[in-house]
Amino acid sequence: MNRRGFTLIEIIMVMTLFGILLSIASLQFSDYIRKGAIERQTKELYADLMATRAAAVTQRSSKRVIITPTVFTFVSSALGSGSVRTSRNMTKPITWAGKDSGDTETEIIFDERGTFNIDVDAGNTTICVEPSLQSAQYDSIVVFSTRLHLGKVSFGGECKSANVTVK
Repeated sequence: MNRRGFTLIEIIMVMTLFGILLSIASLQFSDYIRKGAIERQTKELYADLMATRAAAVTQRSSKRVIITPTVFTFVSSALGSGSVRTSRNMTKPITWAGKDSGDTETEIIFDERGTFNIDVDAGNTTICVEPSLQSAQYDSIVVFSTRLHLGKVSFGGECKSANVTVK
């Protein structure tokens, strides 16, 4: 009876190929997770901004959103004495197109008609979530005076509305 089996060299080669394929798959998976985190955060911010806008319209009172690089805060009133409705810590850094280099926070105020108090002509209209990576399908929110759009910053572009492709 002739016994047939695998030699040690064949087993080592199969294990080597398996290891190479596994390492490639793990790199792709970590990139997929990172892209998903950026898209999730962008969509959550979009949903929160839309909910704040809807609350301003239905309650017929101004609402304020305070943006910092690591926290989004939703305030119940546009006045300084309003209570914090929601505060969300960001896992990915946020940049705001209109922020001066010395500013640490920016505000968006929704009036009772649901419009924003932003200066569209100055280009202060884009919120970006970690725009330097350029891999997520959505990584920015373009803020117009009457609407919001999800978008993607062009490769190598800054966080400005002119560099964002609205989707």
